[in-house]
Amino acid sequence: MDYNIGTMSFKDTKVYQEAFEEGRLEGLRQSVPRLLDLALTIEQVAEGLGLTINQVQNAKLYHDGIQTGERRAKLQLIPTLLKLGVTVEQVAEAFSFSVEEVRQVTQSQP
Repeated sequence: MDYNIGTMSFKDTKVYQEAFEEGRLEGLRQSVPRLLDLALTIEQVAEGLGLTINQVQNAKLYHDGIQTGERRAKLQLIPTLLKLGVTVEQVAEAFSFSVEEVRQVTQSQP
């Protein structure tokens, strides 16, 4: 859909251009972890995506932080779920943990 403002297309506005560029960069940043998982170097990813090495490193750090936060949140939920009657096996499956990981959490609880 192309909206015209007078003789100017909405796509030609500064707001649209900035939002488009921000979205494009975010999409590229989200690709970084997957490409690094394929054993590409930071330099290769930066060159392939047209990003700077710093942007790739920041995207990796952001992704790693999110992953760490998600794991911690899941680990903190385990005791509550078990108290509610969810089995160790169900928790392990739901959180993509091994049964042993879930049992270790329960054993480390006071």
